[in-house]
Amino acid sequence: MLNFAPSKLIIIQKSFNRFSASLHLKVNELVASYESANNAVIHAKEKTEREINILSKEYAELVEQAKDEKEEKS
Repeated sequence: MLNFAPSKLIIIQKSFNRFSASLHLKVNELVASYESANNAVIHAKEKTEREINILSKEYAELVEQAKDEKEEKS
């Protein structure tokens, strides 16, 4: 069994939250700086689970379309 004091867990959680926030900030910066980017993904962490699932499906479809176009060109 793990023997973590609650204070250690709080420190780990705060560290993870800081890392997660900085990662989201960097992704938002990259998306915002790319001219043809879809702004729907900016602030994705504030979206509902349903909205994120819809966006994920849309991007999966885009990947499939890109694969099909690549195969057609070959």
